[in-house]
Amino acid sequence: MNISREDDEYEVIPVGPLKKLEERIEKLEKERETVSTHEFIREILDLIESNQKLVDEIVKANDELREELSKIPGKIDELLKAWREFIDLLKEAGVSESSGTEGSGISSDKLDELISLNKEMLEAIKSMKEKNEPVSYVRKYPKIRIRRSA
Repeated sequence: MNISREDDEYEVIPVGPLKKLEERIEKLEKERETVSTHEFIREILDLIESNQKLVDEIVKANDELREELSKIPGKIDELLKAWREFIDLLKEAGVSESSGTEGSGISSDKLDELISLNKEMLEAIKSMKEKNEPVSYVRKYPKIRIRRSA
């Protein structure tokens, strides 16, 4: 076997600096691993924070919903009262027509009252329909991807 000295170059260097470079490379690789761990922990903390904000919004929406639901029985009572008055007016009109009294059987005051009651019922129904709109401040969950290493 013939080794030619023209192609290869050799140099005598101390081994100490090479070992220091190897140690430094190993140290940098370990730091890179801990940085990814810190990033993962930071992502988890961000997830916890966004989850807490979401819980706070849900609690707020729940309180507002309870408040709105507590108003419904009063509105229903008003509506029932208006219907009863309407039915009473119809009964009076039927009784006065069947008894043969002169005129329309319902005075103009009663008709005005009937019209105003109908308007109140329409407003109550419209306000109840408006309350059925979906709550706009509830947001979707944030998109978070967690990478798992094997």
